[in-house]
Amino acid sequence: MGPLPGTGEGGWRHGSPRRLAAPAWVLLMLALLTGCPIAENYTDEAGPRYSGDYRAPGPVATQAASSLTVVTFNLAFAENVTEAITALQRTPLSEADVIVMQEMDATAVDRIAKELGLAYVYYPASVQVDGGDFGNAVLSRWPITTDRKVHLPHDDPYHQQRRIAVIATLDIGGTPVQAVSAHNATPIVGLGGRLDQAETIIDAVDGMGPVQVIAGDFNTSDPGSLEQVVKLFSGRGFQWASEGVGDTVDSVIGGFPLDFVFARGLSPLERGVDRRPAGSDHHPVWVRFAWPP
Repeated sequence: MGPLPGTGEGGWRHGSPRRLAAPAWVLLMLALLTGCPIAENYTDEAGPRYSGDYRAPGPVATQAASSLTVVTFNLAFAENVTEAITALQRTPLSEADVIVMQEMDATAVDRIAKELGLAYVYYPASVQVDGGDFGNAVLSRWPITTDRKVHLPHDDPYHQQRRIAVIATLDIGGTPVQAVSAHNATPIVGLGGRLDQAETIIDAVDGMGPVQVIAGDFNTSDPGSLEQVVKLFSGRGFQWASEGVGDTVDSVIGGFPLDFVFARGLSPLERGVDRRPAGSDHHPVWVRFAWPP
């Protein structure tokens, strides 16, 4: 396969010096996926959109927060929701002000928000072969004032499955904060394609406000991709807030660091990965930030 659209010979239009060879397991994956059915994508910019608010009534918007805790959690195919709720009710995850989730469907997001007493917005990106939706959500203790879906470039070349990001603006004690749930494609699209996806997300929040968090599953399982993603975010003014937490995914060939929290305008105080059972191959990643910023 030749260079990805919009990229140079190295597959990354931001100056990668050489082409990166695909590891053998990626080539095997490509061979197995050939001939798989084409995905049904939700191409409408406005939806489908699902939202709800299960927060306890009261003057939350005027309360002063003493810190801000963000959790990112990919709940594989929105399964094992009961186990996920149990995990999110444990400290330190139970202290989350914002939870961004990936691989979700509307029923699972609504149930989690209801159990935890949170507001939420959810957009599906596509429909799975089994008929279930597959998308991103932002859940919050604080009011969600605006939200939108961002289509990411470089659909999966075999399924034509699209990935998205979901941006929600939160009113945290009178301060607007953009919280983004991101889910980049797998290594099938190449490193250049995933870097384009990450840059599309950054472009989407530029100018929206001084306080921003972009978190999610960046699928950095291939050699060098983690360093390149961090370099991209750093060059655009974001701090790798979850730096040093280690592997976030378990697989048959070992652990991988795939899930990250990047922030602009916030100072991280603590961070970690909760590796107790949570109903997914991904472990929830959390970062506690100083507040006010």
